[in-house]
Amino acid sequence: MSIQVGPRTFHVTDIDREKCTRVVPMRVLSFGLFRTGTDSLTEALRILGYNEAYHGYSLMLNNPRDGEMWMRALRAKYDGVGKPFGREEWDKLLGHCQAVCDVPALCFAEELIQAYPEAKVILTVRDPKEWYSSILEITTVCERYPILYVFLPLLAAIDALCRSRFRWVLPVISRSGNEILRGRLKEDGLRIYEEHYKKIEALVPPERLLHYHVREGWEPLCEFLEQPVPEVPIPKGNTKREMKLRVQGWMVLDLKECAAKAVTVAALGWVGWGVYRAGVAMVR
Repeated sequence: MSIQVGPRTFHVTDIDREKCTRVVPMRVLSFGLFRTGTDSLTEALRILGYNEAYHGYSLMLNNPRDGEMWMRALRAKYDGVGKPFGREEWDKLLGHCQAVCDVPALCFAEELIQAYPEAKVILTVRDPKEWYSSILEITTVCERYPILYVFLPLLAAIDALCRSRFRWVLPVISRSGNEILRGRLKEDGLRIYEEHYKKIEALVPPERLLHYHVREGWEPLCEFLEQPVPEVPIPKGNTKREMKLRVQGWMVLDLKECAAKAVTVAALGWVGWGVYRAGVAMVR
């Protein structure tokens, strides 16, 4: 299954990461907050040959089944339920990746830095007030469109009922965002920004860490990663329009899968009922 979202085509897979292991080295960990250029950095890393570079959209539009493992990791860390993830679990979930950015990986900065001490760390940055304004606009979308208070829980219920591959996407993205923002974005957003970056800086030696603004272009990024500068412009992705299209794309894929499963169940039920009626007639 594939979907065209803006200039990109997303190919949806159904890979059980529990059966996977590491096949490429983890080389880059990016722990800048969402809405600081994480999608642009992800695309830049792909251009530089870091395949795959994992982003929240990888969960939503590439392999939504990953959500089950991400939720296990979240519950182990924040609820004390199950075994906390270590190198073995991360190698299963992210073994196909040479880089990670954005949520849900953002919730596990300390764990991933410890698991992959050889990886370089990038902090995408933005003017804190600009970031606060941008993220506040996104997180208050339900207040501007109250129908989402009904639609999103309904979609989650349909996902669970149909056992859709996408059923973990919304819970994982929602839980990740809540843990990062700690439920106090409006009141304390700028402090959250400052505290997050200080926490990462304390975890990583200066020689392994790059503070990076996408507006700086290729040069500082390529110098840090020891890569040649590409002859293409630095990507500028995840505009408000692109983000809207990707979220819509995820919803369309999800609803299509649920509808297909519902039709299959209905058809099997109809066939079963026909067989039952035929059997009853024969007995008579």
